Amino acid sequence: MSGFRFRPPAVSLTPELRWVMLRAFGPVEAVAPDGVDLAAATQLAARLGLAARIGARARQAPELAAAAVPSGELARASAQAAATQLRAREAAAEVAAVATEAAVPCCFLKGLALEANGALLPGGRPLADVDVLVPVDAAARLGAALARRGFQPDAGEEYPHQLPAFQHPRLGAVEVHRHLPGVAVPPASRFATFDDLAAAGWLVPWPELSPSASRPAAHVVVAHALAHALAQHGFSPSAYPQLRLLADLIDLGVAGDDGESLLAAALPLVERWVPPGEVRAVDEACRMLAAGQLTVLDGEAPAIFLLRHMLAGALDERYREALKLDALAHPLHQGTRLGGWWATARHALVLSPAQVDRIYGPQRSRWGSLRWRLLRPLDLVRRWLAARRASR
Repeated sequence: MSGFRFRPPAVSLTPELRWVMLRAFGPVEAVAPDGVDLAAATQLAARLGLAARIGARARQAPELAAAAVPSGELARASAQAAATQLRAREAAAEVAAVATEAAVPCCFLKGLALEANGALLPGGRPLADVDVLVPVDAAARLGAALARRGFQPDAGEEYPHQLPAFQHPRLGAVEVHRHLPGVAVPPASRFATFDDLAAAGWLVPWPELSPSASRPAAHVVVAHALAHALAQHGFSPSAYPQLRLLADLIDLGVAGDDGESLLAAALPLVERWVPPGEVRAVDEACRMLAAGQLTVLDGEAPAIFLLRHMLAGALDERYREALKLDALAHPLHQGTRLGGWWATARHALVLSPAQVDRIYGPQRSRWGSLRWRLLRPLDLVRRWLAARRASR
C-alpha cells in the first residue's frame, strides 16, 4: 500500500481473535461472537500482549465480567500488571528524589507519562521499567547518583539514545534517556532532547511526584508512542507488542472528540520517520476498535492494513523474519540515509562482549566471545538469507 513501509500477509479474523479485540478495545457491553473457544482466546490475548488489559476492563464492569471474561488467567495478568505499575511509580519517586538531590531536571516517559496524563488503565498495562529523559549533559551525573543510591549500573546495553540500564533489587530497571528517537521539535530534524522540549514549552510539571519532575505534553506522549512502536520497533515486533500502541492512544483519547487534534499536533514531530499514511491508519484503527467495528481483516483499508501488520508481527514467525530484511531499508537515524545505514551496519557487525552474550548466550571465556565476534559477518549473511526466504 502506498505510504506504508510494511507488507503484511493475510490474517484470519477467527471468533477468538474477534473476541480478544472486542474485549480489549470495544464497548464493554459488546456482545461476544458465537463459537468462541475461551481457552484459546485467553492464550491468544496473552500472545498479543492484551491479557492484562482485558482483565482490567472486566474489573471496571463487574456486572459484565462473569459473562464477558470468565477466565481467571486474565484477572491474574491484570493483577500482575497492577503490581508492576505500583513498583514503577515507587521507582519513579526514588529516581525523582535522586534527580532533585543531583540538581537534574527530569521528564518521565512512556507508561509513567500515561499515568501523569491520567491515561494509565490500572492493571491494564505492565510497566517493565522506568524511562526518564534528562538534559544530555546531565545524564552521566544522574547515572552516577543512581548508582550511589543502590541502582546497579551497566544492567543492559548502551544505545545512542540512552545510558546502559540501571537495576535496583527491589524497584526494578531504570533507563536514562538522552533523547527521543524518531521525535523532533520542528523545524529541527535531530532527535528531541529534554532541552528541546523545554524550549518548546512541552514539559508539564508533575509536582505530585517531585519538584524536579515533569511529564511531556499529551501530543508529545502521542508522538513518542508512535515513534517508539512504528519507527523504533515497527520492524522488530517481538521487542514491543504493537497493539499496545493502539491501547495507549485510545486511553489518551485519540478515539475521542479531541483525537484528531492530538494526532494533528503529534504528526509534525514524527513525520520524518513515521509516514503520514501510517499515522492516519493508526487514527482509523483506534476509532474502529473503540467502536467495536472490526468485522474483516481483508481489503486495502489503511486501518485494516495496519492491524494485519500488528497481528502478523505477533502471530506469524515468517513475517517477523521477513521484517528483518525490510528493516535494512528503513534505518532509524537523524542524519542522512547513508549515515543511518552505516550506523546500522556498524551496530550489527561490531559486537561488545555483552551483546555477544545477549545474542548467542553467555560465553564461558573471552575466546568464545571473540569467536562469535569474528563469525558475526557470516551469521548476518545466514540471517539475511533466512529473511529473504521468508519475504518471498
